[in-house]
Amino acid sequence: MELGRDKTVAKIISRLQTALPDKGVVKVEGTWGSFARLLTAYISEKLSRPILYILPHIEDADKASDDLKTFGCKDVQILPAWEGEEELADATDETRTERLKLVSRLSSPATRPSSIGLVIPASVQALCQPIPKPQALQESSLQLQKDKEASPENVVTWLIDNGFERVEQIDMQGQFARRGGIVDIYAPLASSGVSHPLAENQPQAMAGAVRIEFFGDTIESIRQIDLDTQRSCQQLNTVNIISAKCGTTAEQRELFINILPKDTIIVFEEPVDIEEVARVFYERLESSGQLYNWTNIYNAAGKYTQLHISRFATAKTDDYLKIDIKSVQRFEHKATSAWAGHKEALQELAAEAKQGKKVFLYCESAAEIKRVDEIIREICAEIPANLKLLLGFIHQGFVISSLNTIIISHHELFGQFALRRILRPARATAPIDTLSDLQEGDYVVHASYGIGKFLGIKTIQDKKGKSEYLTIVYASGAKIQVSVNNIALVQKFIGTSPKRPTLSKVGSKRWQNQKEKVARSVRDLAAELLELQAKRQALGGITYGEDSNWQREFEESFPYQETPDQTKTCEEIKADMQEPVAMDRLLCGDVGYGKTELAMRAAFKAIENGKQVAVLVPTTVLCVQHGRTFTERFVDFPVCIEVLNRFKTAKEARDIIARTKAGKVDILIGTHRLLSGDVRFKDLGLVIIDEEQRFGVEHKERLKKLRINVDILTMTATPIPRTLHMSLLGLRDISSLATAPLDRRSIATSVIPYNNELIKKSIYRELNRQGQVFFLHNRVRTIEKKAWEIQNLAKDAKVAIAHGQMPKSELEKAMIDFVLGETDVLVCTTIIESGLDIPNANTIFINDADRFGLAEMHQLRGRVGRYKHRAYAYMLLPASRPITPTAARRLKAIEEYSHLGAGFRIALRDLEIRGA
Repeated sequence: MELGRDKTVAKIISRLQTALPDKGVVKVEGTWGSFARLLTAYISEKLSRPILYILPHIEDADKASDDLKTFGCKDVQILPAWEGEEELADATDETRTERLKLVSRLSSPATRPSSIGLVIPASVQALCQPIPKPQALQESSLQLQKDKEASPENVVTWLIDNGFERVEQIDMQGQFARRGGIVDIYAPLASSGVSHPLAENQPQAMAGAVRIEFFGDTIESIRQIDLDTQRSCQQLNTVNIISAKCGTTAEQRELFINILPKDTIIVFEEPVDIEEVARVFYERLESSGQLYNWTNIYNAAGKYTQLHISRFATAKTDDYLKIDIKSVQRFEHKATSAWAGHKEALQELAAEAKQGKKVFLYCESAAEIKRVDEIIREICAEIPANLKLLLGFIHQGFVISSLNTIIISHHELFGQFALRRILRPARATAPIDTLSDLQEGDYVVHASYGIGKFLGIKTIQDKKGKSEYLTIVYASGAKIQVSVNNIALVQKFIGTSPKRPTLSKVGSKRWQNQKEKVARSVRDLAAELLELQAKRQALGGITYGEDSNWQREFEESFPYQETPDQTKTCEEIKADMQEPVAMDRLLCGDVGYGKTELAMRAAFKAIENGKQVAVLVPTTVLCVQHGRTFTERFVDFPVCIEVLNRFKTAKEARDIIARTKAGKVDILIGTHRLLSGDVRFKDLGLVIIDEEQRFGVEHKERLKKLRINVDILTMTATPIPRTLHMSLLGLRDISSLATAPLDRRSIATSVIPYNNELIKKSIYRELNRQGQVFFLHNRVRTIEKKAWEIQNLAKDAKVAIAHGQMPKSELEKAMIDFVLGETDVLVCTTIIESGLDIPNANTIFINDADRFGLAEMHQLRGRVGRYKHRAYAYMLLPASRPITPTAARRLKAIEEYSHLGAGFRIALRDLEIRGA
């Protein structure tokens, strides 16, 4: 596509080439969707000048980066913003690192020439926040050179003073480790000189992880480290490590625009919005004295060539160049349960291509391209020559009328508004999970010797050389040494009372007798299960076939990178389904770890083999959400999905039940309404149960009858003690998802007294990054008063209420408004507890947290932190009453287990606290 053939675009290029930096602004109106990013990519290619691309919101900068790369920009580097006030100077802070890299690149004589085609998307918040002056960057660095004097003690002192974290082994930016005369440093930013005759004294941009070996007080060698193997590789002559604390004092600060090269073009997308967001951001922060305001930014930009792009002119239209860009709204289809609508969308596009229009349809994966290709061939036998299926992601399509061109994305066409994930680098780490859980003094259980006390790990010389051993002490001071190779024999003790356990006596029969007693009670528990299993074995199950092409296409069109656990579990589930015995598998994975995706893959396999699928969920809200998720995911395939819950009218419910009975519904998603006597399936093959612990005894009995001859997949983040107990005993198949998705961060969890100032500050921090807030108040009687209090704290926030006793139309509206981002703060009850997925909500307050169970708190906390932003969970304690010792233990556990994948540990801790 030759954008230059558009007369207005040619004028824009001409004016930008001749415009004097401080004289006038090129103004353009009439843009739509992602066109402004296509125009910017074209300007970058034609003029070969650096471009600063300013947008109103933090999220907009990420979207612009995606679009610019898709449209051919090879050098795009975001200027990130801190989402609240600038955090304490710390070398492990990713945002600070990325900002420092950009400052270093633009200010260093060695790297400045490479910024000719650089495009920097930046939110206005990122520009309000200061950067360090380039001179301060150089002055505050630690310069180390081979064969020069420097003591390891001085180097370590400098690293600690400059915000580096001391660890045993480096694997994250901002860490260092020392072992005698060797210091390993993972610098967030470092420049280096390579030890090579042709590259003498030529600084390389990034050194990253380096190993410095000292001989006394002299540096003997500097080498780069491969973080996967922890081995050193390339030799370096010099390394300059930049301080993370650089730029934290007023005299070291600078406005980012002031360090840009003189020939930079500054593009403002929607300048009126940018000005408004900058003003609100500046006013909301308590200590805005350290920030730059809109006037500072506007005046600094005045020294450069500027391009203002808007959808509509906001001043005299004579000043604007008008560009004729239209929306693609007429091609957009909402995801629905009926598949035919999406075929119509492609039919319309194919018809446009046949009439001579150029159509560019961007798909996110090769599998999506393949599937769309198949659908178009079904419609019109062959793909029109003017219809191009391209690999890439654009956020919003547009039509360029003058060039007769339509640019649209797969997710718009099919109603899938998927979020783009920022992938963080994943590296293989040593499997030290169990050892790292053991602290000295912990009680442990050895399979052969019983309960003992763990004293630590010792290195002992044996016949084969040195080995590490766990030291465990028993009654009468008897000690045994267990090789770390046999760690599987040792488990952490989970007690049933607050008293310390009695240590077992080595050599006595007491431990053996205890094990036999437990075995007898396990046999009783197993009797009913064996009866159930026997019936299932006798009746047999459904034997599904091998994966088809459609199954592979469905799995490949998953827009995110699978974790190793997801891949392994997916294979386990499909292997179970291909067996002639009915599946009964527990899928345990923390909130947001991709359990639903695995359930959808199992459902696809069942449907392709002519079976129906029932998805059983505990709450109406989750039912609606699963309906949306399943419909969007199955959008490319002829699958009929229906939802049965109390939001449906009696007439709609009767129709859905009748069509299910006739076999016309492939997937039926519902609450316990699915267990009613009137719901019948023509050929049920798979039941997916989400959060089994939320169903009562009566519902479980109905489920047992279902279990005999259909496949059952149960999903949970925190298994109930009995389910967990049965799974750990091997009476049920269990799969565990323990690896976090690549863009996920742990949730910052605080247990604090109720504090109006902190609540106000946290709400505004979330609003400044265009986020949303849950405020959980589990008392319907006083919920309106609480919402009024929150509204008074944050006067310009939109506050709504949601609880189970509201009329269904009001509750549905409140939830939909929150999902669509039209409400800022949702004051609600535990109706949000299970599986609700709103990636834009990243702060949650849980009022009267001491009244909640451990698994419940973990589920509630899991409503946030489902996207790339840092999430915050505040457990608010009452000021008017004391908390019980049991509640205190629960709160301590939830605070300690805030890392990713803590759900399974929380279930084990819950066993201990309950005395289960």
